[in-house]
Amino acid sequence: MRYLMNSAVIPEPGTYHYRIIPAGAARLWLMAGPWHSRVVYGETARYIQRKLGVQCPLSRVVTRMKPGDEALVVRLKYRAQDPSIKQGGQDLRDEDFEIGLLERIE
Repeated sequence: MRYLMNSAVIPEPGTYHYRIIPAGAARLWLMAGPWHSRVVYGETARYIQRKLGVQCPLSRVVTRMKPGDEALVVRLKYRAQDPSIKQGGQDLRDEDFEIGLLERIE
């Protein structure tokens, strides 16, 4: 399975690989096939639409990655002092986010 997430969650034991990727590689990943949104925050979804060109529905579904699964992770580079900024009402800058690819190896 392929997921779009707002954090690099590792909910169970396993071997994972995470690396930062550029926006162009993220766009190619999104176009390569179906993916399931696990993005919780509206501000992150707006950034994804603006930067990567795709609509991102919000979802609070719990994800348990299996070996071979991948997740495109679009996350804030820091812990927000006020978590409400992630829901909207305050524009975050592009440099506040990083894009990475999380893969479960085993």
